[in-house]
Amino acid sequence: MIDTLWHLIAEYGYFAVAAGCFFEGEASILLGMLAANNGVLTEHGVWLAATIGTLLGDNIWFHIGHKMGRPALAKRPRWHARATQIEALLERYGAVVMIGFRFLWAMRSLTPFVLGSLGVSPWRFLFYDFIGTLIWSTTVTVVSHYLADAIGQAISHIQNIEQALLALVIVLAGAAWLVYYLRRRSNENSD
Repeated sequence: MIDTLWHLIAEYGYFAVAAGCFFEGEASILLGMLAANNGVLTEHGVWLAATIGTLLGDNIWFHIGHKMGRPALAKRPRWHARATQIEALLERYGAVVMIGFRFLWAMRSLTPFVLGSLGVSPWRFLFYDFIGTLIWSTTVTVVSHYLADAIGQAISHIQNIEQALLALVIVLAGAAWLVYYLRRRSNENSD
Protein backbone atom coordinates (compact mmCIF):
# COMPACT_ATOMS: atom_id res chain seq x y z
CA MET A 1 0.00 0.00 0.00
CA ILE A 2 2.83 2.42 0.84
CA ASP A 3 4.40 1.92 -2.61
CA THR A 4 1.07 2.67 -4.26
CA LEU A 5 0.58 5.81 -2.13
CA TRP A 6 4.13 6.99 -2.88
CA HIS A 7 3.56 6.54 -6.62
CA LEU A 8 0.24 8.42 -6.42
CA ILE A 9 1.77 11.27 -4.42
CA ALA A 10 4.68 11.55 -6.85
CA GLU A 11 2.22 11.56 -9.77
CA TYR A 12 -0.73 13.58 -8.41
CA GLY A 13 0.78 15.61 -5.54
CA TYR A 14 -1.59 17.30 -3.13
CA PHE A 15 -4.65 15.63 -4.64
CA ALA A 16 -3.17 12.22 -3.76
CA VAL A 17 -2.45 13.36 -0.19
CA ALA A 18 -6.06 14.57 0.17
CA ALA A 19 -7.49 11.40 -1.37
CA GLY A 20 -5.22 9.25 0.79
CA CYS A 21 -6.65 10.90 3.90
CA PHE A 22 -9.99 9.28 3.07
CA PHE A 23 -8.41 5.90 3.85
CA GLU A 24 -4.94 6.05 5.41
CA GLY A 25 -4.21 9.55 6.60
CA GLU A 26 -0.97 9.06 8.49
CA ALA A 27 0.77 7.22 5.65
CA SER A 28 -0.41 9.79 3.10
CA ILE A 29 0.84 12.68 5.21
CA LEU A 30 4.19 11.00 5.91
CA LEU A 31 4.73 10.30 2.23
CA GLY A 32 3.64 13.86 1.43
CA MET A 33 6.21 15.17 3.89
CA LEU A 34 8.88 12.96 2.34
CA ALA A 35 7.92 14.51 -1.01
CA ALA A 36 8.17 17.95 0.59
CA ASN A 37 11.67 17.13 1.86
CA ASN A 38 12.60 16.26 -1.72
CA GLY A 39 11.18 19.55 -3.04
CA VAL A 40 8.23 17.92 -4.83
CA LEU A 41 5.57 19.43 -2.51
CA THR A 42 5.52 22.03 0.26
CA GLU A 43 4.90 21.23 3.92
CA HIS A 44 2.05 23.75 4.18
CA GLY A 45 0.48 22.30 1.05
CA VAL A 46 0.64 18.79 2.51
CA TRP A 47 -1.03 20.02 5.71
CA LEU A 48 -3.76 21.83 3.77
CA ALA A 49 -4.41 18.85 1.48
CA ALA A 50 -4.58 16.51 4.48
CA THR A 51 -6.97 18.83 6.29
CA ILE A 52 -9.31 19.22 3.32
CA GLY A 53 -9.18 15.51 2.43
CA THR A 54 -9.92 14.49 6.00
CA LEU A 55 -12.83 16.92 6.36
CA LEU A 56 -14.34 15.77 3.07
CA GLY A 57 -13.90 12.10 3.90
CA ASP A 58 -15.36 12.41 7.39
CA ASN A 59 -18.36 14.35 6.16
CA ILE A 60 -19.03 12.00 3.26
CA TRP A 61 -19.03 9.03 5.68
CA PHE A 62 -21.20 11.02 8.10
CA HIS A 63 -23.81 11.75 5.43
CA ILE A 64 -23.79 8.16 4.17
CA GLY A 65 -24.46 7.05 7.76
CA HIS A 66 -27.16 9.70 8.05
CA LYS A 67 -28.91 8.36 4.91
CA MET A 68 -28.38 4.62 5.48
CA GLY A 69 -28.99 4.72 9.22
CA ARG A 70 -29.12 1.91 11.76
CA PRO A 71 -30.33 -0.82 9.36
CA ALA A 72 -27.01 -0.71 7.51
CA LEU A 73 -25.15 -1.30 10.77
CA ALA A 74 -27.44 -4.18 11.76
CA LYS A 75 -26.54 -5.99 8.51
CA ARG A 76 -22.83 -5.89 9.30
CA PRO A 77 -21.94 -7.61 12.60
CA ARG A 78 -18.38 -6.27 12.77
CA TRP A 79 -19.57 -2.72 12.20
CA HIS A 80 -22.41 -3.21 14.68
CA ALA A 81 -19.98 -4.27 17.43
CA ARG A 82 -17.78 -1.23 16.85
CA ALA A 83 -20.83 1.01 16.55
CA THR A 84 -21.90 -0.11 20.01
CA GLN A 85 -18.46 0.88 21.35
CA ILE A 86 -18.68 4.25 19.63
CA GLU A 87 -22.17 4.87 21.04
CA ALA A 88 -20.93 4.07 24.56
CA LEU A 89 -17.98 6.45 24.11
CA LEU A 90 -20.28 9.15 22.75
CA GLU A 91 -22.70 8.80 25.68
CA ARG A 92 -19.85 8.98 28.15
CA TYR A 93 -17.61 11.65 26.58
CA GLY A 94 -19.86 13.50 24.10
CA ALA A 95 -18.07 16.18 22.07
CA VAL A 96 -14.63 14.81 22.97
CA VAL A 97 -15.43 11.73 20.86
CA MET A 98 -16.45 13.89 17.91
CA ILE A 99 -13.24 15.90 18.21
CA GLY A 100 -10.83 13.05 18.89
CA PHE A 101 -12.24 10.00 17.10
CA ARG A 102 -9.54 9.93 14.42
CA PHE A 103 -6.97 9.27 17.14
CA LEU A 104 -8.81 6.01 17.97
CA TRP A 105 -7.34 3.25 15.84
CA ALA A 106 -9.86 1.02 14.04
CA MET A 107 -12.72 3.41 14.76
CA ARG A 108 -11.86 6.49 12.78
CA SER A 109 -13.51 5.43 9.52
CA LEU A 110 -16.63 4.05 11.14
CA THR A 111 -17.21 6.81 13.69
CA PRO A 112 -18.52 9.46 11.25
CA PHE A 113 -20.86 6.84 9.75
CA VAL A 114 -22.15 5.89 13.22
CA LEU A 115 -22.54 9.52 14.28
CA GLY A 116 -24.58 10.15 11.14
CA SER A 117 -26.74 7.10 11.81
CA LEU A 118 -27.39 8.29 15.37
CA GLY A 119 -28.97 11.47 14.08
CA VAL A 120 -26.25 13.87 15.21
CA SER A 121 -26.86 17.26 13.60
CA PRO A 122 -24.73 17.72 10.46
CA TRP A 123 -23.73 21.22 11.56
CA ARG A 124 -22.76 20.00 15.03
CA PHE A 125 -20.70 17.21 13.48
CA LEU A 126 -19.03 19.63 11.04
CA PHE A 127 -18.14 22.01 13.88
CA TYR A 128 -16.52 19.35 16.07
CA ASP A 129 -15.00 17.56 13.09
CA PHE A 130 -13.37 20.79 11.94
CA ILE A 131 -11.75 21.27 15.36
CA GLY A 132 -10.66 17.62 15.52
CA THR A 133 -9.34 17.65 11.98
CA LEU A 134 -7.22 20.75 12.63
CA ILE A 135 -5.74 19.13 15.74
CA TRP A 136 -5.16 15.80 13.99
CA SER A 137 -3.76 17.13 10.71
CA THR A 138 -1.46 19.56 12.50
CA THR A 139 -0.20 16.89 14.92
CA VAL A 140 0.39 14.28 12.23
CA THR A 141 2.00 16.80 9.87
CA VAL A 142 4.44 18.02 12.53
CA VAL A 143 5.33 14.46 13.58
CA SER A 144 5.67 13.46 9.92
CA HIS A 145 7.99 16.42 9.33
CA TYR A 146 10.41 15.08 11.93
CA LEU A 147 10.00 11.49 10.74
CA ALA A 148 10.61 12.55 7.14
CA ASP A 149 13.78 14.37 8.23
CA ALA A 150 14.95 11.29 10.12
CA ILE A 151 14.14 9.03 7.16
CA GLY A 152 15.98 11.41 4.82
CA GLN A 153 19.04 11.39 7.08
CA ALA A 154 18.91 7.58 7.34
CA ILE A 155 18.71 7.26 3.57
CA SER A 156 21.63 9.67 3.20
CA HIS A 157 23.69 7.61 5.67
CA ILE A 158 22.72 4.40 3.88
CA GLN A 159 23.77 5.93 0.56
CA ASN A 160 27.11 6.98 2.07
CA ILE A 161 27.63 3.45 3.42
CA GLU A 162 26.66 1.97 0.05
CA GLN A 163 29.18 4.24 -1.70
CA ALA A 164 31.90 3.30 0.79
CA LEU A 165 31.09 -0.39 0.36
CA LEU A 166 31.15 -0.02 -3.42
CA ALA A 167 34.56 1.67 -3.22
CA LEU A 168 35.78 -1.10 -0.92
CA VAL A 169 34.52 -3.79 -3.31
CA ILE A 170 36.25 -2.06 -6.23
CA VAL A 171 39.53 -1.78 -4.29
CA LEU A 172 39.33 -5.43 -3.13
CA ALA A 173 38.47 -6.62 -6.65
CA GLY A 174 41.40 -4.58 -8.02
CA ALA A 175 43.74 -6.01 -5.37
CA ALA A 176 42.53 -9.56 -6.08
CA TRP A 177 43.06 -9.03 -9.80
CA LEU A 178 46.56 -7.60 -9.16
CA VAL A 179 47.50 -10.59 -6.96
CA TYR A 180 46.15 -12.96 -9.61
CA TYR A 181 48.02 -11.11 -12.38
CA LEU A 182 51.30 -11.04 -10.45
CA ARG A 183 51.05 -14.75 -9.58
CA ARG A 184 50.28 -15.61 -13.17
CA ARG A 185 53.25 -13.58 -14.40
CA SER A 186 55.45 -15.16 -11.78
CA ASN A 187 54.33 -18.65 -12.86
CA GLU A 188 54.90 -17.79 -16.56
CA ASN A 189 58.43 -16.50 -15.80
CA SER A 190 59.35 -19.57 -13.76
CA ASP A 191 58.30 -21.95 -16.58
